[in-house]
Amino acid sequence: MDRPPPQYNIEEKPKFLYRSPFRENPDREYESIIDRSLRNIEEKALAENNGNIKAKETIWQIMLDTNTKSIDRGPDSIAFEHLITSNSASSFIRGTFNEVPDLVRVYNSYPYDVLRADLLRYLILWYYGGYYTDLDVYPARPIKSCPALNPLFQSPSYESRTPSISLVLGIEIDEPYASPQLIRDWHWSRIYGFIQYNMYAPRRFSPFLRRAIVRVLSHTRQHSQKSTLFFKSKYTEDSILEITGPGMFTDAILDVLSETLDRTHPLVTMSMEKDRGIGELSSSPSGLWGRVTWGPFHRLKDSLWVDAYHPASNKDMGGLVILPTRVWGNGQRHSEAGYFHDVDACVNHRFGRTWKKGWWEYFFG
Repeated sequence: MDRPPPQYNIEEKPKFLYRSPFRENPDREYESIIDRSLRNIEEKALAENNGNIKAKETIWQIMLDTNTKSIDRGPDSIAFEHLITSNSASSFIRGTFNEVPDLVRVYNSYPYDVLRADLLRYLILWYYGGYYTDLDVYPARPIKSCPALNPLFQSPSYESRTPSISLVLGIEIDEPYASPQLIRDWHWSRIYGFIQYNMYAPRRFSPFLRRAIVRVLSHTRQHSQKSTLFFKSKYTEDSILEITGPGMFTDAILDVLSETLDRTHPLVTMSMEKDRGIGELSSSPSGLWGRVTWGPFHRLKDSLWVDAYHPASNKDMGGLVILPTRVWGNGQRHSEAGYFHDVDACVNHRFGRTWKKGWWEYFFG
């Protein structure tokens, strides 16, 4: 029987801004080199494909551990055409990213599959696009019938066009008012964040995913540099979240938005408005006033569309959709996530308990 949720203790003021220790003194020259290497790969691939960036209707899953005894999966899932295993992952990385400094070495050096799987999902979706989902996620309805994604699958008309979007994300946790006690009770390291166990990239080479790849390599390098001759820096649950996981990923998304949106963009103005009376932006010595925080995504009721062709955005941003928690993050007892059978639920995450077959039929049916 499930335990009751912890007592809901909250603070008077929210925290919409998190400062990761890995961003206190980043090696920006190193990150620039990695970014340029990835852009070179993108330019070469687009030249070979007549500049077409539209992703194929592909569903990606990763299973680096060949021991499937603990996973309840149907025969069709075991034989899934785009199930990425250790061998196919290594071939993909060596064949595609060999010219990116440190990438192949870093991937092979990780002591845990969770680190490799995190990096791999960003690489796959960035290079190919498509739909990524963990093995313990199953569809609550057909992908193309998900109401929150409807504008992406509608045929453009005279009055409207398909939004320019490179990445679709859900919200996993949205508790910016959480008290220290509530954080301890839930064992959270962050009180807000985007989902990276289920993502959709309608087009290839999303700038958001490129930034995530750069951050993974940069943060891994920082972590490794802490090691000495007598002490090897270890990967903990908290450090993994900040190096390859949702913590790093959430920061990367917010940073790309902050760097590419004009200060007149609604996400920026809403972030500043929600900071009034809190002072996380205005009191910062590093010039954070005018950036995007978690404020606009708190208690999101409807999908938030950030079209790359919005007048107050830079088209290099790529376009982004953020879905309310109940769409992909339902079934949790926090963050106003709703139930698995919520009317807006499009996928259910079972957190390692089971895998329901049927993704292929749902996507193309």
